[in-house]
Amino acid sequence: MKKRIAWILVLGIVLLLCSCGKPETESRLPYLGSDITDSESSPLPSPNDNNIVDDSKNETEKNGSLSLLCMPQSNIQGCTTDNGYYYFSKEDERLSDGRFATHLMYMDFAARQEIYLCSNAACTHNTVDCASVFLIDDFPLFSTLLFVWNSNLYIMSKEQDHDGTVSMGMFGGNGNAVESKPTTIYRANLDGTDRNKVYTFDSTVTVEDFVVGDDSGLYFITKKLTTQQSSGNSYQTSSERKLIYLDLTAKTETVICSMDFGDNISWDVIGCSDHFLVLCGIDFGREVSSEEMHADNNSIYDDSYDVFATLNIDNCSLNEIYRVYAPKARSYVVDGNKLYFSVIGDGSITSVDLRSGEQKELCKITKDSLWGMVGDKLYTRDSSDHTYYFIDVNTGEISHSGLVNKSLGWSLDIIAEAGDHVLTIYDYDATAKGDGSYSIHGYKYALISKDDLFAGRDNFIPISMAGTGM
Repeated sequence: MKKRIAWILVLGIVLLLCSCGKPETESRLPYLGSDITDSESSPLPSPNDNNIVDDSKNETEKNGSLSLLCMPQSNIQGCTTDNGYYYFSKEDERLSDGRFATHLMYMDFAARQEIYLCSNAACTHNTVDCASVFLIDDFPLFSTLLFVWNSNLYIMSKEQDHDGTVSMGMFGGNGNAVESKPTTIYRANLDGTDRNKVYTFDSTVTVEDFVVGDDSGLYFITKKLTTQQSSGNSYQTSSERKLIYLDLTAKTETVICSMDFGDNISWDVIGCSDHFLVLCGIDFGREVSSEEMHADNNSIYDDSYDVFATLNIDNCSLNEIYRVYAPKARSYVVDGNKLYFSVIGDGSITSVDLRSGEQKELCKITKDSLWGMVGDKLYTRDSSDHTYYFIDVNTGEISHSGLVNKSLGWSLDIIAEAGDHVLTIYDYDATAKGDGSYSIHGYKYALISKDDLFAGRDNFIPISMAGTGM
C-alpha cells in the first residue's frame, strides 16, 4: 500500500468502509426492524431481480450525481448493500486440482447467515466450477476489489499499488517501468452467477484503489509507475496520473483531466459530492523529492499545509476549500457536502461545507481522532478503554457507548451499515499465548441497531458463520 507521508497513521477515514450508494428502488428483502429475529428470507441474493438493487452506500443516484463505490481502508475490503455484505476470505485454500484460491462470501442481513456465494447446494466449494471460488493467480489476495453498481456485482482484479514506497537496496534499473498484470474488471449477478470479464486496462498503467460512478459510467485514476534509485534505496514513483471515465457499454476510456495541477501537491481522492471529487494533499510550498519524503527527519512538515479541494469533473476546475497549517497529526471524514476534520490533540472537530467553504466548530471533545461515521454520527475512540464516542453532525451532541469486544475488551470492529442496523465484529475466537498476545482463530459477527450501538446497549444479533470471517 502507498506510504502516503507520515499522516497516513492518522485515520483519515472517508465514507464508511467500502460501502455502496443509495437505493434506486425498494429492496425485495424486508428492512431490518423489530421483527428481525423472525426472518424467513433465503440467504442467497437474487441473481437479477429488478427489485433488489444496491441499497447501499455504493449505489449511484438517478440524478447522475457521483457516488463513491469503493475505497478500501484498514483491513476492510468488502462491499455492502442494505441486504448483505460481500467479502473475500483472507486465507488461500488448495483446490482439488492443486491450485490455490480464495472464496467470495456473503452475509445475508435478514437471514443473519454467512454463506459461500454459490447457488449449488451440493457444491463442496473446492473446484473452479464453484461461483465462490476465485483463483489467487487471477485475483490477488488483499488487492482485488469489490463494488456494486447498477444492480450488478463487480470484481476488480488488480495488484497492489506500491506508488510512494521505498525498498532498502537497489532493485532494477533507474527509471525502469514497474511490470505488473493488467487490472481487469469482471461483472456478475448479485448471487455470484454469470461472472464475465468486461474490461481490461492497458498493462502499462496502474489503477488506483478507488472507484467512483454515476448512472452511466465509472471513474478511475490511472498512472505509470517507475523505479528510481538513490542513496542505496529504490523508490517507486508515478507519472502521467490521469482521471479517466470508463464507459463499460462501449468499452472505451476517456481522459477527463491530468491529476498534475502544477502545484507540487500530490492529490488523493477521499470522497465525492454532486459532480465533484473531494481531494486532499499536503502543500510543502515546493517540490519534495522521494528521499525527503522517506527521510527520518520530518522537518519538511514544519511549514506544510494540509489542503482540501474539490475537482469539478465537468470542467476540470480545482477549487481549494480548506487548509490547515502544519497539523502533524490529523483525521477526517467526508460525508455528503461536508468535510469533518480534527487536528489530533486540539480537542475539537471542525465542520467544513464543501460548496461554500464555510467552517465552524462542530464540538469540543478530548478524544478527537475520527474513526468513521455511522448514519449521521461521527465516532471517535477512547484508547484507554477502547470504547466509542458518537457525535451527531447536526447538533454536535456527544454520546458515549461502552460496548467493546466481548472476549478481549478491544474496540468493536464496525464493518458496515445495514439500514437501521450496523454489522460489527463483536467477539473473537481467540487463545491467549501467555505473553499478552492472542491467536485469533475466527471472528464473530453480529448486527446491532444503531440506537443500541449509540446508547451502549448489549443487544447484538449474531450472524451464523460458515467460515472464520475477515
